[in-house]
Amino acid sequence: MRFKKTSPLVRVIDGALPDALVTRARRAIARLGSERLRESYFTTFWLARAALPANVIEECVLALARKVRSKCAGYEWWIGRAYAHRMPIEFHFDHDVKGGSVRNPLVSTVFFFNSVRGGRLAVTDQTLSNIEADRLETVKPRRNRYAIFRGNLFHGVLAGPRGRLRITLVVNFWARRPTEVPTWSESGVYRGL
Repeated sequence: MRFKKTSPLVRVIDGALPDALVTRARRAIARLGSERLRESYFTTFWLARAALPANVIEECVLALARKVRSKCAGYEWWIGRAYAHRMPIEFHFDHDVKGGSVRNPLVSTVFFFNSVRGGRLAVTDQTLSNIEADRLETVKPRRNRYAIFRGNLFHGVLAGPRGRLRITLVVNFWARRPTEVPTWSESGVYRGL
């Protein structure tokens, strides 16, 4: 019997960023305190591919972008802060939320700032045209771990036990800017970064 060899759904890079940059970014996130904590997964920003970083998180975005081969216009990013037992978002397809038609990013990525129990990223091979998943891969949250997958894949976070706050940097790579996503400078939020 021969089995068809399949490529992984998720590429994982451990030690993706220099440790000093991860430490500086974690300090900046800590300065945010509880600002927009409940809305963290819905507080997104745009960074054009050729732009200079306006804060340490955008330094991370640009450093992580060098790990991904994508001819994109730029990056939509947000800081995900939630407890694994109470995630604010269910399984989903990343898409242009305010756009008139369904448009997915080219690439979706998740960078883990810390290790936590539970809270695994789960990525399936389900797409809008392939409505039933045949495969699922999970990625355990571990400090300085970077998960990269196609932007049209159905994914989410598996619930876990009560524990530490799960802190991530989500970066989506877009062919063109998502509708009404401001730059960090335009937004007026997260000034502590």
